[in-house]
Amino acid sequence: MKKIFCGLLTVSLVLGTLFVVACNQTQGEQAKSKTVVLTGLVDADEIDIATKVPGRVTEMFVREGDHVEKDQEIVKIANEEITAKIGQVSAAIEASEAKLAMARKGAREQEKEAARKLLQAARHQVGILRKSLRRMSDLLEKKAIPQAKYDEIEFRFNVARDQLAVAEAKVDIVETGAREEEIAALEALVRQAKAALDEVKAYEKESLQKAPLSAEVARVVLQVGELAATGYPIVTLVDLDNVWGTFAVRENYLKNIRVGTEVEVYIPALETNAKLAVFNISPMGDFATWKATSDKDSFDLRSFEVKARPVSPVDGLRPGMTMRWEIVQ
Repeated sequence: MKKIFCGLLTVSLVLGTLFVVACNQTQGEQAKSKTVVLTGLVDADEIDIATKVPGRVTEMFVREGDHVEKDQEIVKIANEEITAKIGQVSAAIEASEAKLAMARKGAREQEKEAARKLLQAARHQVGILRKSLRRMSDLLEKKAIPQAKYDEIEFRFNVARDQLAVAEAKVDIVETGAREEEIAALEALVRQAKAALDEVKAYEKESLQKAPLSAEVARVVLQVGELAATGYPIVTLVDLDNVWGTFAVRENYLKNIRVGTEVEVYIPALETNAKLAVFNISPMGDFATWKATSDKDSFDLRSFEVKARPVSPVDGLRPGMTMRWEIVQ
């Protein structure tokens, strides 16, 4: 009986040892393969439609939720100041072009004839005064006239000679036309006026805003009748063809994650799984990402922002949805 009892005790000890070993192995495997579930948010590119010049919204061609194609008209803005400025610059161009044409063509025939007659009159006047000055000079030598009388005639002769020089210069101008420098200056004025018109027309194009790409209207910020300020969003578009998920991952989970790593996530809103490819890993702000530890031989852990986009399009995936990513350590 004693031998039988000893045998049963031996068997029980062996089985207990095996059970303890099995439990330790199971616990070790569980400790080695820890699973962490991370929740991320779906995001997408947003484009704000704004104008470079202020104005009042006169027409809105879209509503929230509409799909727009590239170059589709979105909103029209009125700016009376731009319209008035175009009229002013156009008039300046016409005036400068007219002056340039006159300079190139030269004076009219009537102007040339009038200049010639003035020249003839100036020459005749100089001739008469020259004879008078000679007579006065003879009389002055004979002391038949006072010095003041001679000085008066001499002054009138000098004035007539200056007038003759002016008349000759005027004839030369109307005969030869404008100088090359004058024409070049007028041409520069024309180019300056046209450049100003191009600038104003560029601002005028801002009155009609079009979609820069195919997208969906996320928000309509301003309504018809409201004033649009420079650079202030009028309509916001969202590019549903470029969506991604963003996760906050602690650095001790990044061991096997690299740019290009493909991961599988679950999307609760769509009740489906999707495969994503990591395209960006960057540290998050210090104020909210450090995990303080107080254990011996341990240190603080920082969080990183991991972005991943679908490998293939996911029907119905929209910004704001959540994703669940299981990381096995």
